[in-house]
Amino acid sequence: MANRDPDLLPDADRLDVTREPVPHVAFGHGVHHCLGAALARLELRIVYTSLWRRFPGLRLADPAQETRFRTSTPAYGLTSLMVAW
Repeated sequence: MANRDPDLLPDADRLDVTREPVPHVAFGHGVHHCLGAALARLELRIVYTSLWRRFPGLRLADPAQETRFRTSTPAYGLTSLMVAW
């Protein structure tokens, strides 16, 4: 339940990019640490910076409460994310 453990934070299934970091196992820990974790973090930093620069008016097209998450597959994530600019 990486990043979604209700014992670690309230409303764990809600996307909140302003949430304070919590201990989790998304990239593993110790000997189980993902070798690609640093690369993935760097890629995300570059992608988000480039995205905001190219589309400064980027925003959610639908209210955040209507965001639906995929829960029936091994890869947790959004089913879709409607945006406008």
